[in-house]
Amino acid sequence: VNKATLIKRIAELAQTKKIDGIADVRDESDRDGMRIVVEMKRGEESQLVLNNLFKHTQMQESFGMIMLAIVGGQPREMGLLEFIRLFIEHRRDVVLRRTRYDLRKAREREHILVGYQVALDHLDDVIRIIRGSASRAEAKENLLKFFSQQDVTITENGKSTKLEGVKLDGRKYKLGGVEGETARTMADGLTPVQVDAILELQLHRLTQLSVDEILKELKSIRERIVELEEILASEKKLKSVIIAELKEVQKTYGDDRRTQIVDKVDEIKLEDLIADTEMLITVSHAGYVKRTSVDIYRHQSRGGKGRIGARTKEEDFVEHLFIASAHSYILLFTTKGRVYWLKVYEIPEAAAATRGKAISSLVRFQEDEKLSAIVQARNLEEEGKYVFFATRNGTVKKSTLMEFSNPRPSGIIAINLDGKDELIGAKLTEGKQMIFLASHEGQAILFRETEVRPMGRNAGGVIGMDLDKDDYVVSMDAVQPDFEIIAKEHKTTTQNLEELENEQIKDSLTSLMLTVSEKGYGKRTPLAEYRITSRGGKGVVNMKTTDRNGSVVAALQVTEESDVMIITHNGKVIRVHANEIREAGRSTQGVRLLRLDAEDSVAAAAVLQEESEEEKK
Repeated sequence: VNKATLIKRIAELAQTKKIDGIADVRDESDRDGMRIVVEMKRGEESQLVLNNLFKHTQMQESFGMIMLAIVGGQPREMGLLEFIRLFIEHRRDVVLRRTRYDLRKAREREHILVGYQVALDHLDDVIRIIRGSASRAEAKENLLKFFSQQDVTITENGKSTKLEGVKLDGRKYKLGGVEGETARTMADGLTPVQVDAILELQLHRLTQLSVDEILKELKSIRERIVELEEILASEKKLKSVIIAELKEVQKTYGDDRRTQIVDKVDEIKLEDLIADTEMLITVSHAGYVKRTSVDIYRHQSRGGKGRIGARTKEEDFVEHLFIASAHSYILLFTTKGRVYWLKVYEIPEAAAATRGKAISSLVRFQEDEKLSAIVQARNLEEEGKYVFFATRNGTVKKSTLMEFSNPRPSGIIAINLDGKDELIGAKLTEGKQMIFLASHEGQAILFRETEVRPMGRNAGGVIGMDLDKDDYVVSMDAVQPDFEIIAKEHKTTTQNLEELENEQIKDSLTSLMLTVSEKGYGKRTPLAEYRITSRGGKGVVNMKTTDRNGSVVAALQVTEESDVMIITHNGKVIRVHANEIREAGRSTQGVRLLRLDAEDSVAAAAVLQEESEEEKK
């Protein structure tokens, strides 16, 4: 890595805004070492900038390595583990050969020391024979003859002991009270090797030899022999020697490691390069999606003009709008009961006034699939979260959010549908909400979510609403009772709320349900007017489907501040303020919301989502 090139590259990335957050880069290297300082802008996330530097500069590099070695005389490519294994085998071979050599030398030294001991115990005879010999060869011959024909006497602690039949080097012997046995078989008495060692000593050195010193060295050499023999006999001992020697090398020559050895190196993913900021997500009725940074909006006082949040075609409008962090998931449920995943940062960022990009271009929907519902979640493995489904034929199902924690690009089955059934809605719940279903022929049912047990992805669900022939579900919503009202009025705690009577929960349902008919009529009805029943029933009358009204197109949960968009089959779109629609009971026809041409009818209705309280900075 070239320092100057690295600094230049960081500066280029900062200037071109490819990496945001860098205020300055300085070279502060000196004689004490290399130092490059990257100064951050105020409020920027340092880890995000670091990840980008790793990705786009030489601060992190990958390179190939050919691990080639000569094994058995042949070149061979190996992985790191194989390399280490062969090195250990090499060290094992080295230690074995060295140990065998040391053992041979130790035994040779032991043999000579035994000869010295015999010579000292017969020092006068040895000196006499050496002096009486004309040459070294004659002295050697005379010593060998003398010790092979004479009994050997060893003096120990001032006491002389006659040893009959002393056999050395391969036979049993006893010297200085120590019994032992050598490896080789030689003649009785002193061996030629021992005699040569004695003759190597000058007479004055021979006379200065100490029995105690000989015995001390003999004891030490025999302990060494035992140690070496144990190494050769035990694989465990052999490995301990190898380990000890490697640690000694580390201690002598080792220094602090400058790199880390890890099991695996995690690749820097796209997510690691994107700041986890809050984004405003908009999805239009026609299936266009975009994300916009919330930073381009600021709070505006009530009564302000607001700003354009999304530019759509005349027949389109924003149907879903929510704030989510850039790393959050968006689950896209289709009419065929499948689910697809998008990360928020995968949605193209667009200006506030543009309509965005078609969802079908971001995920690979199957043939005839259409977007049915959207669920946003930060953590797909969060406990206590559920996705509640409803189908056109009145089937309902509840699955834990964790069932969808393994995203796949091709999507997976979220609910198993029968025949021509379709998924009409999905809501993220906490497992204890109230479920509202509305049918095409003007019926509605309200029941506890707890009546539906959690099921796996491939399950088909249970009956949520008993429908008459040719009737079908048009809308589903999950309603949260106002538990604070219940707790206050009945002096209880939220832990006991599930045990309260249906009427008590009904009183806490403060939302209004807006029902829209195909001939342009509608009404708002307090949710508390809907009797809570068990799932699987026919429900109660939601709206009279007379010739004037026609059938029900949608039933929407609204507030006083809600705006509703209504679109007709001929492409006509009208925006209606919810508070302008009269409240009415369940068994009423409602009021006119829009005038239709003779051959036209309402196709769909949705609560308009817009950021009317915010304005660009």
